[in-house]
Amino acid sequence: MTVKKSLVTALTLVASAVAADPAPVADLSRSSSQGISTQTTARSGSVSERLAALERVVDARAAAQLEMQQQLETLLTEVSELRGTTEEHSYKLEQILQQQRDIYQEIDRRLGGAAAGAVSTQTTAPAQQEAVVPAGNPAAVVAADEAAAAESAAPTPQVAATGQLNEAQAYEQAINYVVKDRNYAAAIPAFEDFIKNYPNSEYTSTSHYWLGQLYYQKNEFAKAKTHYERVVKQFPNSSKVPDALLKLGLVADKQNDAAAAKKYYNQLIKSFPKSKAAATAKAKLESR
Repeated sequence: MTVKKSLVTALTLVASAVAADPAPVADLSRSSSQGISTQTTARSGSVSERLAALERVVDARAAAQLEMQQQLETLLTEVSELRGTTEEHSYKLEQILQQQRDIYQEIDRRLGGAAAGAVSTQTTAPAQQEAVVPAGNPAAVVAADEAAAAESAAPTPQVAATGQLNEAQAYEQAINYVVKDRNYAAAIPAFEDFIKNYPNSEYTSTSHYWLGQLYYQKNEFAKAKTHYERVVKQFPNSSKVPDALLKLGLVADKQNDAAAAKKYYNQLIKSFPKSKAAATAKAKLESR
């Protein structure tokens, strides 16, 4: 009996305790909800930060690529300009060499003609003298001697009598002003006078080209263009036509007329595809 009473008493005490302080079920549910919310907020904040960081990286790479592209375009432009300058210098050097070769050929031709004339005079003079002077006639001998003395004392035709240079001398003088003396101020009127005095000379087209060169060096592009155009239009068979077409393109570039420059370069390439001037024109078109 005593044992049963003790058990009943213990059970009664446990039941009283449970009734007085129930289990914290609501608190546990609240704690679980708060923990899940905290983890979700922490995860969402981490994703946003990662996205922001990725955006910053992408923006930085895009800016770097844009800068590199701009630098590459600048370098390509500089290379094209340098290539054009180098080709222009090469062309000018080739022009100088060609001009020197032309001058040497003209000098050789004139010297060869003068030597041939001297030999011809020496071989024909004795025969003429023998034909004019009859043998055994002293009066005729004296008359012939006086005629020879008068002929030797007479002035040379053209140069001494009129004081003017002949065609070859006038052209050579104009060339020497450029090549030897570097007197460009004197060269311009010399070539202009040559063209005026010898409009049908074989050197007229070259004289127009030289005037174009001289005015081009003085940055008087309108006058240079006029003489280059005369070479192309009035002397289509001249060896200076390819160079004149190239120079017309360069003049158009100087005058910021890209369409005209392109037209002259294409005309040069089409008409004289194997010329050195055409190669320079192709490079000019490719560098645009």
